[in-house]
Amino acid sequence: MKKLLYLICFFSVATAFAQHIIVLDSLTQEPIPFVHVYDGNKGVIASGTGAFYWGKTKAVDSITLSCMGYALKKIGADQLKDSLYLMPKTVQLSAVVVSNRTLTAEEIMERVRKNTAQNMDFGLSASEVYVVKKDVDVVQKMTIEIKKSTIKELDQSFVDEILEKIPERDSSTHYIKSKWLRDNGSIKDHKLQVTQSANLQDSLSESTYNSMQETIQDILNKRVKKDSYFKVKSGPLISVKADNNIGQEVDSIVQDSNNITPAKYADIQLGRLKRLVNTILFNEKNWALPFLGKPNKYDLTNEGIVYDQRVPTYKLRFSSKKKKDYSGYLLVDIEDFGVHKITYHNNKHASRIKLFGLFFQKQLNDRTYVFVKNQLGKYTLYQIKEEENTKLGLKRPFKVIEKNKVVKGRNRQNVLSMDVNYSGETISKKTIYFNSFRSISKTEFDAFKAMHTVTPTNYYSLESIRKIMPGLPSE
Repeated sequence: MKKLLYLICFFSVATAFAQHIIVLDSLTQEPIPFVHVYDGNKGVIASGTGAFYWGKTKAVDSITLSCMGYALKKIGADQLKDSLYLMPKTVQLSAVVVSNRTLTAEEIMERVRKNTAQNMDFGLSASEVYVVKKDVDVVQKMTIEIKKSTIKELDQSFVDEILEKIPERDSSTHYIKSKWLRDNGSIKDHKLQVTQSANLQDSLSESTYNSMQETIQDILNKRVKKDSYFKVKSGPLISVKADNNIGQEVDSIVQDSNNITPAKYADIQLGRLKRLVNTILFNEKNWALPFLGKPNKYDLTNEGIVYDQRVPTYKLRFSSKKKKDYSGYLLVDIEDFGVHKITYHNNKHASRIKLFGLFFQKQLNDRTYVFVKNQLGKYTLYQIKEEENTKLGLKRPFKVIEKNKVVKGRNRQNVLSMDVNYSGETISKKTIYFNSFRSISKTEFDAFKAMHTVTPTNYYSLESIRKIMPGLPSE
């Protein structure tokens, strides 16, 4: 009841002080994505559907709306409505576009690199960050053939019944909202405070796994002696000793994930964000991506001019001369050679292990960066999308031996021998939205003290999560 009252109160406060606004094209009446809204102090980027939340503040007289391809618009705070309109501006192609000479992909890439320092916002900033991570586990094959079992309940029919209950497809989604103070071009100055975190659970899948675990644990409690320990063998090379506390160990793993400290949880989130932004993308105010950092190792093609957000851009296709690296394309502004979008994937698996009946392979299917211009006229990161595919295979014999030195007689108590054949994959999709941009000083950065109080809470519907994260962008 306390949680329910909390959600109602929180949602009431959020809706009372935050107005949901959508920005539309004045001619087509279509939503305009990625509009930058600025009040002189803070900035917000509208979602891909043109929507944003704006808090009511007495100190603000007006807000300014800007978007590439549209005329700048200033609106009084008392004139804000649920729908706002921007007028498309006439796009004037630069001389380089209408001339007889077409720039080569190498020349465009060189101008991108040369103009990076003046185009990108590498200063200190504060922003809201939404992270949505979805994992889909797919079981392609799962068979266990019992060769020998001295525990009568653990026979082939019981194992087959358990395997039938395992869902072939299972998914979990995690939602995280944070406040991130960062140096946009360095990995040194960063502070993160998680403000909301939620796990979207499948109640049916969760109850199925809990039921299976309880059934197996009941059998072990009944048939396995208290002071026993297990020896697990897999062929002549693998042998592991384990105490008789399987149920307790499983519980402790769950407890560790549930009882992670807020400070540790925030530290993990910060590490993941820094990797995607300040390790993979930028390195001390220079591009760290190999096709931008060392383009001479890639085959480059200028595929001509395409329009992105009503703005003409060059589309540069790139492909690594080495099969293990990347292929993809960039959208580059024809006027200032700023990067609008980067999307790429692995040509081949990033890592692979195939040894002694074990198969593991990981591959980047897609990673996309989307940039927009902020109130300073600089390009800043708005969105990251990433999809990775992990494949796992196991085909090995296993023997579990229960031993006990306390009871009278021989040490060996029970034996379970089986052949395991498993193959499956996990598809991980991650979307990161950056919002509410504000440039800050080094003094403000140093003065900020992150308060770590949040760890994930489980919910069983997306509607419940949206109540505690009303600004969560639509996917």
